[in-house]
Amino acid sequence: MKQFLITAFGEDRPGIVAKVTEILYKNGLNIEDSAMTRLNDEFVIMLVVKGDTEKSSLENDLKSLEKEGINFTVKEVPLSKEKEKEDYQLYNIIVYGSDKPGIVYNVSKLLAEKSINIADLRTEKTKDLYVMFIQAEIPNSLDITELEKEVESLKDNLNVDISLQCVDTANL
Repeated sequence: MKQFLITAFGEDRPGIVAKVTEILYKNGLNIEDSAMTRLNDEFVIMLVVKGDTEKSSLENDLKSLEKEGINFTVKEVPLSKEKEKEDYQLYNIIVYGSDKPGIVYNVSKLLAEKSINIADLRTEKTKDLYVMFIQAEIPNSLDITELEKEVESLKDNLNVDISLQCVDTANL
């Protein structure tokens, strides 16, 4: 069994997801994880897939998309290992304020300094309002009160609002 990270992107239009996933299906690959979204006028697909196909065969089949203006990359990656949920707590971090350079950098720098992993990050801009949504894995060993103090300082420095919300996860 092999696992691949695949990216694909092209000018946004109906059918991009169907074209990419048809090739994956025909190669016997199962989609394990995905993120797909429109960024400006481009549609971007990021996938982790698993199956018994060879990388060269998959790349050869995906090459057919290039004539339709869809670019791609394929990287073989080790099979996923699930993190222990006891090691961290999920938090949603929401940042919003006037758009200016450095918001993503400064917030992500603080998180990195605290060994906080970003599991997902999305941004949106509407006129001058900039909004960033982060799903972060905050280590249980981290002092949340201390983090909140540093977030308050960052809010003042960037002149934005930042909220931290613990995500209660259900045990299945």
